[in-house]
Amino acid sequence: MITDILYRCPQCGTFDWLSDDTCKSCGAYLELISRTDVAINGDSQPIAYWYDKVIAFDLPKREKASILESKRVRLSEEAARGKFKGFAGVTATHYTRKPIDEGVLYLSEDRLVFSGDAGQLTIPVEAITSLTIESDTIIVVSRGRVPLFFDFLEESGKKWEDCMRKVLAGYYQGEIIEYYPRIRLARDFFKPPRPAKGHLTLKVPVHRWYREDSSLIFAIIKKILRTLIGILIPVRIEGLENIPETGPAVVLPNHCSFLDSIILGCFSKRNIWFMAKNSEYKTPIHKYLLSLARSFPVRRYTMDVVAVRNAVRIVQERHVLGIFLEGERCWDNRLLPFKLGTIRLLLALGSPVIPVGIAGAYALMPRWTSTIKRVPVTIRIGAPISLGHVPIPAQTRMDVEMASEKLRRSIQQLLEATP
Repeated sequence: MITDILYRCPQCGTFDWLSDDTCKSCGAYLELISRTDVAINGDSQPIAYWYDKVIAFDLPKREKASILESKRVRLSEEAARGKFKGFAGVTATHYTRKPIDEGVLYLSEDRLVFSGDAGQLTIPVEAITSLTIESDTIIVVSRGRVPLFFDFLEESGKKWEDCMRKVLAGYYQGEIIEYYPRIRLARDFFKPPRPAKGHLTLKVPVHRWYREDSSLIFAIIKKILRTLIGILIPVRIEGLENIPETGPAVVLPNHCSFLDSIILGCFSKRNIWFMAKNSEYKTPIHKYLLSLARSFPVRRYTMDVVAVRNAVRIVQERHVLGIFLEGERCWDNRLLPFKLGTIRLLLALGSPVIPVGIAGAYALMPRWTSTIKRVPVTIRIGAPISLGHVPIPAQTRMDVEMASEKLRRSIQQLLEATP
């Protein structure tokens, strides 16, 4: 639902809408014009315009200690559940979510409190080390605890993510530059470069019997999917020749839709090994299909060393790695900030990087809906870019910022290119 992102009235800031998308406070009426445009009282603007107004409001003032009080919430905790094994030596622990309680969540300026049937759980703001969202589930990592998942069953999880970010920003006096995979402060972003002895190249052990990157089943599935996508979705793809026929490369698309990796992967002649969030590997059949699709799991809400090792292994074995620099799908059809750790990994790998602009995918299937709409999608694959090779210990903040800006500029140009 569009109110997952426009959870406050852009006119007066009141939370929640009435069932007919009318503001219960000022009477403003919300109308979805298209999947990219919304009208408030007849004023049609891009979703990003209204979302900027929503997040500009201050946190609500309450007489009570809590800023927000939730409706029904399911609380789960992370639990290890078996192993994932893919091609090229890709292995990982599969994590799942173990439900432990249901109740109500309270947010105040200095703590997050969950009150459920089994008791009360309090997380001080200062203890939170990571905050992110998947669908309507807020993932909170704090010192001394396993990752916790708060699944909002009757309201927008996006509302809670934004409000929790405001609380954290206030606590850290606006110094937060990244909220996950860990909260990173501007003052702690970089220490002076260290000698790169022992870290000049990234290499990991490889299980040689998993080096194969070909599968008849996968080739057949790709061909079938490519045919179906071509029938159902008008896809135009440019620059396929920029993906090298042999050798390592890293493909870097923007991320607006759940279908981005599927469409790009089906049309590429070479297999693209994408990271996928760990929660997608929920059943044996999911694991099998995702393994066939050359994906591998990543725990987005924490520093996943195993996922990094797998990414290094894929490039080291001369395959094509696919990474979404934003780390998640956008909410409002704009590029999100690029993940700093990913930029550092690219600099350390020193392999060619290939920017990709996927235009139209937001209207195809934006993050706030699970339905697909038949709209044209254009994929533009840019020429390979060299970021140079800078070992992680020798990297400076300027190295990372310059590489990030160079990639953002390239992807934005591909998105804005005229047919």
